[in-house]
Order: sequence, then C-alpha cells, then structure tokens
Amino acid sequence: MGTLMRLFGALFTLVLLLLAGCSPEANENGAIRVGLAKLPMSLDSRYATDAASHRVQEFLHRGLVKLDDQFLPQPDLAATWSHPDPLTWIFTLKQDIRFHDGSLVTAGDIAATLNAVLDASKASPLKAGLASIETVEVLSASELRLRLNKPDASLLTRMELGVLPASLAAKPHSPKSITGCGPYRLKAWNGNTLDIEPVTKGSLPIRFLGVKDPVTRSLKLVRGELDFTQGELPPHLIPYLKEQQGIEIQYHPSTTFSYIGLNMQDEYLKDVRVRRALALGLDRNKLKQALFSDLPELAETVLTASHWAATELKQTPYDLAKAEKLLDETGLKRGADGIRFRIVYRTSTDPTRLRLVTAIADYWQKLGVGVSIESLEWGGFYARIKRGDFQTFSLDWVGITDPDIYRWILHSDMWPPNGSNRGRYSNKQMDEWLDAAAISEDLNERARLYAKVERQMQVDQVYIPLWYQPVIAVSGPRIRGFKPSPDGSLISLQSVVVK
Repeated sequence: MGTLMRLFGALFTLVLLLLAGCSPEANENGAIRVGLAKLPMSLDSRYATDAASHRVQEFLHRGLVKLDDQFLPQPDLAATWSHPDPLTWIFTLKQDIRFHDGSLVTAGDIAATLNAVLDASKASPLKAGLASIETVEVLSASELRLRLNKPDASLLTRMELGVLPASLAAKPHSPKSITGCGPYRLKAWNGNTLDIEPVTKGSLPIRFLGVKDPVTRSLKLVRGELDFTQGELPPHLIPYLKEQQGIEIQYHPSTTFSYIGLNMQDEYLKDVRVRRALALGLDRNKLKQALFSDLPELAETVLTASHWAATELKQTPYDLAKAEKLLDETGLKRGADGIRFRIVYRTSTDPTRLRLVTAIADYWQKLGVGVSIESLEWGGFYARIKRGDFQTFSLDWVGITDPDIYRWILHSDMWPPNGSNRGRYSNKQMDEWLDAAAISEDLNERARLYAKVERQMQVDQVYIPLWYQPVIAVSGPRIRGFKPSPDGSLISLQSVVVK
C-alpha cells in the first residue's frame, strides 16, 4: 500500500508542476475568495440540509440561539428565555436587531418562520425536528411563546434556525434570493460565484466559488486565484501544499464521525461476536496513517469528547488473535479456501472511499472473511443505505451537535423509513434510556443517560467506529488569522487579517 501511495504522490506532484503556469485572475473588489467543493443547495434557512448551505447561511442568518464550544445553547436573537413547564417555552428578543432590508426583527417574524417550517404544504425537510411544537403565539413585538405537544429536551438546540422576515416566510422556497439578519447580506449569486458583503464596516466582502476538483482548488490557491479553502482535500494534496510559499495549513478534529455500518438482521452480522471480531480485526491507526496522513482522530462513538453529553469510552484495540477466537466461537470455521463467510461491502465511487474499503477488505481477509466491494454512484448508493439495503457500508455523520442523534439512529422505532436506525438495531433497555433522555429537563440526568447509551452502543457493536474527520483549513498568502472550528464553521473569515 505504501509503495502505491508514494508512486501516486509522485505522479500527482508532476501533474501539478505541469499545470501551475497560468496567471492569476483579477480580484476586483478585494473580496476574500473561498473555494468550495460544492456551492449551497439553498440560502433559505427553511430548506437547507447540506453542509455547504449551512456554512454560507451562518453569515446571512441568525436564530434565537447559537451553540457554544460544548454545543450548549446561548442567546443570539433571544435575550432571555424561560421554561415554566415541560410544554411551554417563552422567549424575549433583543432590541433593535434589523433584517438586511432595514426592518426590525420581531416575534412575528420568528413565529412566521417556525410556522412555515411546520406547514406541511411547504414541505420543509426540517419539519420533523420541530414536530413537538403545537402552537407559536406572539405575545408582543419582542416576546413569543411556544406550546409543545410533548416534552422535547432538544428543542432549544434546534432554535438555531435562521429567522426570515414574515413576508418572506409566507412565500415558497427561495434558494437564491434571501433576506436575513446576519452579519453579511447576499450581494449576488451568478452561476458558480456567490458574493456576500458585510452589513457593517470592518470586514471584507466574501466570494464563494464552486470548484469541485480538489487539485484545481489547490492550484488556484497557489496561483493566488483563491484565498482560502476548507475540507474535502485528499491527504495526498497536503505535502504539495506544505511546500508552497505563503500557504498556511491548519488542522482541527471535527464533529464528522466516520464509521462502518452493519446490518444486525443479517445472517452473519446479527451475532455480536462477529461484529466485534470485525472491529477488532481493523488496525485503525495504520489505516489513517497510510490513507489519511494520520490526520483523523480515532473515535468510539458519534459525539466528540468536548460535547457536554459525551462520555469516555475504552478504545477498541487491534487484536487479531481475539478476533479469530470470537469467530471460532461462533462456529464459522474456515473452509478449504480459508474463508469463513462472505459479505458485500457497499460504498460510493469516490476514490478515497474506495481505497479505504479496499484496505478494510484486506484486513478482514486475514480473519477469513471474504469481502465483495460494490461501488455505486452516490445517488444509488445512498438510496440503498437509507432503506437498509446492505450488509456493510462506510459513511459519515456530518456535523453532529445534538445528542438526540442517538434516538434517531438507535431507537427501535427509527427503523427505515421512520428514521436512520439503518442497521435495524433493537434493544428495549436502550429505547427506555433514549426516551427518558429526550424529555428530561435535567442536563446532568441527560448526560448520565447518554453515557449509558454510548456504553451500550459500544458493547453491542452497533457501528464499527473509525475516526473523526479532520477540519483542514488552507489559507493563501493574502490572509491570516482564520480559526478552525470542530463543526467546520467558516464564520471566522469575517475577522481574518488581510495583507
């Protein structure tokens, strides 16, 4: 594997040197030019679910709350809030906050935005997250009350939702024309270029450019056509970028959890000993060193260690002997060809993922597990995973901050199509803990319950955890001072120093 990667790196560097001769494009307004692998699907806060949309919307919108470094809600548009009983929330707004059109942000605007998400006719994908809201009542221009149909301990976290003017919230989906109340306003979105400008003086305009290919993005940084990019950079690009004058590379563990999904209704994988053996049979340290320049941080569960609901778990070791012993105990003996059983491993056609799956298959081959790799274009692959049509697969949970994710992926009521318990895991005790955590008003009690959930999830080997993907932030010679965030936020661009 090492020789192949070195050869690939040498060929890649040669290609870069041959291509790096073009002159940089002009930067008319001095904007900070940010290369994104994908531009947002929508700037409408009622409809955005993809990562790129969230990254850009953070500049344009504000919600009632924002999350701190431990992912706990802090005031944003709301000055204060109260929770007089399990089914009632009352919010009082800050004064004199205005939308980009100059109008004041009022309780009526927040009510209109929430009601638009809840309106079935508008088909917002965020509706399920606010399903516990029964009514939204405007008490005054600066005060509103939410009445719930059931206790929902995670509701406050979801109040990050960007608020729109009531007149806009009443209209259909508006992906490319939006009015918010964030620190930046939308200036223009023309094809593959999206421009935003600061509402007040002190920050430069920002231009987002869609540049899908990571090699092209890297070349544009080196040539001065881009000032910044973050994420979706294959590790083999890093050595080249490190050698370029004026390029700064920063790393930070992210909230993106990479894992191997397992079908617990499968003939072989329903036995926890088999699932545990597959986990023990992977040397994750070597995998991340060989394939990802040792940048990821090993993970044991979805939430990162800095999260208020996280608990410390014992790290899964690489133990080939123990893995062999567990498989022997199941009665799955090696055949004449050395194979105990065979499974299909589904993945996308992304080259980085294919390299990872090939390496995983090599490890499992040592255990006597034959692996057939089935790679599909993203749409077909993801459609099969969502409906639970797999034995094993690789995916990421991206930017997870709400511990209620565990209910969504572990509760027996959340088998597809009702939720994302795609492996069809079922544990009555787990369901009880998740139900209790979803309604508890005591943060310490919720943390205690989620600790039980995380430990049981590890014991039952619901997933094979891999690592937290790194945030890789690359700045060109023109800017300094960007601070990477574990959730991949780009908001620090508003305060960078420009040379």
